[in-house]
Amino acid sequence: MIEILPSILVKTKEELEEKVRAIELHCERAHLDIADGIFVPNKTIDGFLELEQIETELLFAVHLMVSKPENHVARWLETVVDSIIFHTESTQKHIEVINLIKEGDCEVGIALNPSTPHTAISEWVDLVDFVHFMTVEPGFYGGKFVDSVVDKIKDFHYFYPDKPIRVDGAVTPDTASRLIEAGATSLIVGHYLFENGIERSLDVLKNLKANT
Repeated sequence: MIEILPSILVKTKEELEEKVRAIELHCERAHLDIADGIFVPNKTIDGFLELEQIETELLFAVHLMVSKPENHVARWLETVVDSIIFHTESTQKHIEVINLIKEGDCEVGIALNPSTPHTAISEWVDLVDFVHFMTVEPGFYGGKFVDSVVDKIKDFHYFYPDKPIRVDGAVTPDTASRLIEAGATSLIVGHYLFENGIERSLDVLKNLKANT
């Protein structure tokens, strides 16, 4: 069963609340992007303070597009998130980050930028709960889909057939079918979802996964 996670990338608490209210009518879980303006050029809300101020039943996965995530994890463990994703390119302390997240009873995912080979995480892949493949350059909604990542996912899935795969970036019905075939188990959907209507878009993607 393919999981569809609506993606939230915002610059204000008001935008966060607006998107949370729209998503919670249709989903149980959301994906929250956090960018620091250092690891990626975009800057979002800090996230942990804003999330604490919003009452919702949504579960959250937080995607830390930040430099030195080892300095951020502890604060996120005080929030309602149940999984934390960090980028392999953003730190030299992978084991420390993984252990911090696990000690906080959260699932841990490791993310790869489009140009990063999956072999870059071979040392840690058995320690994480899932691998998060970026199919766009991280940090913004509406980026261009990088086709070469599909083959990277296929290759990774061949070597690690039991490892859950999340895919994030420019997910549409056309790209989703290719990603599911490649081995994706979860799809992170932002721009397509909000541009085309959440309920309608989810129906399209759910029907697509049922027929794939």
